Amino acid sequence: MKIVFCGYGRAALECFYQLTGNYDVKSSDIMVFTHDNSENEEFVKHLKANNIRLAYDNINNSLDLIREFHPDYLLSVYYRHIVSIDILNIVNHKAMNLHPSLLPAYKGTKSSVWAILNNEKYTGISFHYMDSSIDTGRIIFKKKIIIRKEDTAYSLYHKLIGVFSSNFCKAFNLLMDDYDGMEQKGVSSYYSRKLPYDGEMEIKDLNLENAWRFVRAMYFPPYKGAVFILKDGSKVEVNSIENLHHYIETL
Repeated sequence: MKIVFCGYGRAALECFYQLTGNYDVKSSDIMVFTHDNSENEEFVKHLKANNIRLAYDNINNSLDLIREFHPDYLLSVYYRHIVSIDILNIVNHKAMNLHPSLLPAYKGTKSSVWAILNNEKYTGISFHYMDSSIDTGRIIFKKKIIIRKEDTAYSLYHKLIGVFSSNFCKAFNLLMDDYDGMEQKGVSSYYSRKLPYDGEMEIKDLNLENAWRFVRAMYFPPYKGAVFILKDGSKVEVNSIENLHHYIETL
């Protein structure tokens, strides 16, 4: 069994552990496409330590290389490039993507951020077949979780990676068994990589509940948190309910 694995960050690392720990696949049977930046260091370190072939180039620039490799499957785990139909054809569309929402809702990126902003009660994960569009393929496996009142974009990000990891083998087995998958049903939505409201909101336009939701949605250290524009035009970063109470009460 040969696999092209497109992945990034902790999600890729956790699912890669599941792949290599539960299936009879040798290092030479895996080709990885990933990204070269500081947030991806642990994943890259693991690949190099285990002599896994890896490339930082966009997978779509390696069509001939992948043809020569003759992969059986392609797995995409938080990979940041859209995989072309030419690549998918090589694996006869036996290609699975992992998306952190209950598709067809919250296609695209920043799904946990927008789920909090939109006051959703639930979110979850979707393993789905890859096709020529973004996050539109048939569903292989879904799992729902509760969004708790204390959850932030940061906590949901890591919770969902755990759900992906614990269900990876179940979904991959379905892929290998040629499961047809289920058509996506429900209300579809899409969000781009752009930061909601450019990360800033006028605090005078918000009540405490909506302001706190914005704080939770923007909380993702080490990145800047929610920035509020005060009545005098000054700006303040808020990362806690205590701080938020102070600024709401001074309006």
